[in-house]
Amino acid sequence: MASPDALLRHNVRLLRLGGAWPPEHGRGLRRLFPLYTASVYFCQSATIAMGALLTYELWGDVDAIMLTYVNTFTLLGGFVKLVCFSGDVRGYRALVAQLRAVARHQWPHCQADAHLMAIFGAAQRAALWLTFGPLAYLNVLGPTWFFMPLIVRATTGSHQRLLPFVNMRDSVTEIFPLYVAIYVVQVYCMFYWNIISVGLDMFFVSCMIHVAAQLRILNERLSNLGRARADDDDDSCRAEANHKNIPGFGSSQKRSFSREGRVGNMYEELRNCIKTHQHILSLLKTLQRMMSPVAMTQFMCSASGACITLFQATFNPEGNSTLKCLMFLPMPAFQIFIYCWAGHEIVYQEELLSLSGYRSGWVGCGRRASALLHILMCNAQKPLQLTAGKFYPVNRDTFVTLINASYTFYTLMRQTRDQGSIVQT
Repeated sequence: MASPDALLRHNVRLLRLGGAWPPEHGRGLRRLFPLYTASVYFCQSATIAMGALLTYELWGDVDAIMLTYVNTFTLLGGFVKLVCFSGDVRGYRALVAQLRAVARHQWPHCQADAHLMAIFGAAQRAALWLTFGPLAYLNVLGPTWFFMPLIVRATTGSHQRLLPFVNMRDSVTEIFPLYVAIYVVQVYCMFYWNIISVGLDMFFVSCMIHVAAQLRILNERLSNLGRARADDDDDSCRAEANHKNIPGFGSSQKRSFSREGRVGNMYEELRNCIKTHQHILSLLKTLQRMMSPVAMTQFMCSASGACITLFQATFNPEGNSTLKCLMFLPMPAFQIFIYCWAGHEIVYQEELLSLSGYRSGWVGCGRRASALLHILMCNAQKPLQLTAGKFYPVNRDTFVTLINASYTFYTLMRQTRDQGSIVQT
C-alpha cells in the first residue's frame, strides 16, 4: 500500500541483508551485526587481493589478465561503495527520514486528488521494479559464473581446478581443502557484491525517482493553485448576472468577501508550496552529499569495465570467458544510465516549476501572493544539478559522454593490439 513511511523500505532491508545497514531494533541483532559486516568485508578484501596477486604474476600477458582486471576492478568499486556507506550510516538514515518527511508533507494533497495519488503510486512501483529487477538478473547470471568452472571441468575432462572469478596458481588449487575454501569465499564475495553494489545504486536511484515524483506533485499543485476557486467565482458571477433583478442578490459586499477569501486561501496554499519546495531543496543537498562519491565510483568502474569487457569478449579465445563477458556487459551501461536518467528527471521537474507557477490562477490574487509566486519562480530558475564527485553532472548527456569515452578507449586498445600483432608477424 502506498504510504510515505514505506518509501525506500525495501532498499533499506536489502542493504541490511547485504551487511551494510545496521538494524535499529533488537539488541542481539545489533551486537552480532558487526560480525556479519566483517565477514562481508573479509570476503571482498580476500578476493580483491587474489585478483591483485594474479595480475602481478601475469603482468605482460594482456589476454590473461584482462578478465581478472575486470573482476577485480568491479569488486574494488563495490568495496569502495561499502566503505563510503559504512563511514556515514547516520547520513543515509537522515536521507531516508528527509525523503519520508517531504512525502508526508504532501500526503494530504495526494489523498485528496486521485491524479496526485497516481503519481505517488507510479513512483513507488518504478522504484520497486528497479530495486529487484537488476538483482533478479544478476541472481540468474551469478549461478552461471559460480558453476562454470565445474561445468568446464566435467565437459572437457580437464584436471585443472578453476575458480569462478579469480584463478590461482596450481600449487594453491592442488590442495583440495584450500581450493574449496577459496571457491566458497569467491562465491560468497560475489553474492554480497550483487546486494551491496547494485543495491546501493538502486537505493540512490529509488530516492531520485521519489524526489522527481514529489517535484511533479508540487508542479501539479502549483498549476491548480487558485484555479478551482477562480472557477467558482466565475460561476457565481454568471449566476449573479442571471439574477441581477433580484434585490440584494450578489451585492458588492459579498463579492468582496468572496475575493478576499480566495486571495487568502491562495496565499496560504502558495506558502505551503514554497515550504515544500524548500524541503525538497534541502533533501537534494543531502542526496548530493551522500550520492556523489558513490556515483563517481560507479561511473569510473562502469566506463572502464564496459570497455575492457567488450575487448575481452571480442578477442579472448576462451569460450568460457567470452560467455561470461557477454552476459555481464549490459550491467555497466545500465548502472550508468539509471543514475543519469533519474537525475535528469529531477532537473526536468525542477525546471517546470516556473511554468507551473505561471499556469496557476495568479491573476487578481493580490500583491502578497504575487510576490511569493515571483520568489518561487525565480528560485526555480536557478540551475539545479546533481553531480558525481563534482566532476560529472548526473544527466543523460553524461551517459552519452561516458559511453563514447568507453568505446573510444576500446577502439584504442583494439588498434594497439592489431599493431602489436603486425609487428610480431
